[in-house]
Amino acid sequence: MGVTLFRRGSQTDAEAERQAELSAEDLRVLLEIERGQRLLLEGAYESTVVALARALESKDSGTGAHSERVRQYALGLADAVAPELLGDTSAEHGFLLHDVGKIGIPDSVLRKPGPLDPDERRLMETHTLVGERMLSDVMLLHGAGLKVVRSHHERWDGRGYPDRLAGDEIPVGARVFAVADTLDALTNDRPYRAAGSWKDARELIVSEASQQFDPEVVEAFREREQALRSLQREFAGNAALN
Repeated sequence: MGVTLFRRGSQTDAEAERQAELSAEDLRVLLEIERGQRLLLEGAYESTVVALARALESKDSGTGAHSERVRQYALGLADAVAPELLGDTSAEHGFLLHDVGKIGIPDSVLRKPGPLDPDERRLMETHTLVGERMLSDVMLLHGAGLKVVRSHHERWDGRGYPDRLAGDEIPVGARVFAVADTLDALTNDRPYRAAGSWKDARELIVSEASQQFDPEVVEAFREREQALRSLQREFAGNAALN
């Protein structure tokens, strides 16, 4: 009788152990499935972001691969002054989609070959707020990404838009991006002017430290200039091949 009870107890223990093993394996499989689904969703999201950026560039004549260039410039600068932005998907996608609000700007303003009049300029300046509203429901952009979209035209001296923020009030991602954006804008063709030289762009950026730009980011630009110049040449080479 006692032996039988012992065997039953042992059998129950073995079954429990086997059940625990199965449960652990089931959990592992479920976690792998969940991870795979998450990666698929992230891949689809990344593709959507890139497609949206390209759609914008097809509307904004003359910007070419602007969004991808400025993303790379901004990441190079962030490595020096804001390493916390590296690997931050929200920040990277904010760099790519910074001008998404221009989708709501009429082509007559967006592609005007000359200076904007005051009314046109006020309309153009709404693109930061329009872009933020467009992306506000995208949870993966909450944080650094939306801040870049809203604040990338703020100035260190407080004379930018839309909120006239100054100094450290401006989100660091937007401060980094402002230099990257200006660098690319000055060295590529725009509807209203031909591309300028790298030398002229460098001189303007350096001269605007503590005025338009965060002086720490300008210093990072000077330190990383050769790497940024190499990126620009790489993009130019790729464009020539296409």
